[in-house]
Amino acid sequence: MSDLTNETVKNIEVTLNSVDRALGRLREGTYRSCIVCGGEIEESILAGNPFSTTCKTHT
Repeated sequence: MSDLTNETVKNIEVTLNSVDRALGRLREGTYRSCIVCGGEIEESILAGNPFSTTCKTHT
């Protein structure tokens, strides 16, 4: 088994938590909605970071 640093494990946990939240938003039907204004999150933002929760205005 390879040695994982605490930082690597932390980064993996952060990513998994982001995936979990994004999946929850998909289930709720709010995945593309900005959590600040409720507007649509632009495709270009989601293409760069599929875990984004805010639109261009609130980034």
